[in-house]
Amino acid sequence: MRKVLRGIGFFLGFCGMSISPLKAAEEQYVLWGDARNGSRLFAEKGCGSCHAIRGVGPNLGPDLGKIAQRLTMTQLAGTMWNHAPVMRKLAKGKGIDWKPFGGSEMRDLISYLYSIGLLDQPGEPKRGGRLFVERGCATCHSIDGGGSKIGPDLKQWKQYGSPILWAELMWSHALKMDEKMREFGVRWPRFEGNEMLDLISFIQKELGNSGSR
Repeated sequence: MRKVLRGIGFFLGFCGMSISPLKAAEEQYVLWGDARNGSRLFAEKGCGSCHAIRGVGPNLGPDLGKIAQRLTMTQLAGTMWNHAPVMRKLAKGKGIDWKPFGGSEMRDLISYLYSIGLLDQPGEPKRGGRLFVERGCATCHSIDGGGSKIGPDLKQWKQYGSPILWAELMWSHALKMDEKMREFGVRWPRFEGNEMLDLISFIQKELGNSGSR
């Protein structure tokens, strides 16, 4: 989780730098935060006393795991400004101190809130197991030695926990895979919604089980 948050923070910062490579002062506008530090600030600043994250937590205030996904950064700033008087009153009623933000803290918090939308919900390994067969993965791949030998054994992917690394591996593997599938007359598999997440969850579960045998 920490590696993913750190990677997302770097990615968002990199995107910001490519969008506004002007003066250092102007770069302060872009999202240049540390998502991992932002998750810590969310607790330390008392945000979690009133706000939920994706349905987890109190509902005294709006769910910050959802609202950040619907607003641009500027719109979020306007929403926070409009919400301030009510939030101050509620915080006072609950005995919570009003804690200002300094330095890069607000950037870190916002980076964290926006990064939440990039993190996956838990996958369903059972559904992933069906997809592994239905999408033709089992035709070419084995998992820790159990299965076909046409393609590489997926055991080597056990070390890659980040979805960003999975995307890199699958993209790099696509050319050879396309050639093989054409050779065998197999249609290119497509994944919709959370199907890829379910498939990866199945593979990781199988690799975990194989390690305990």
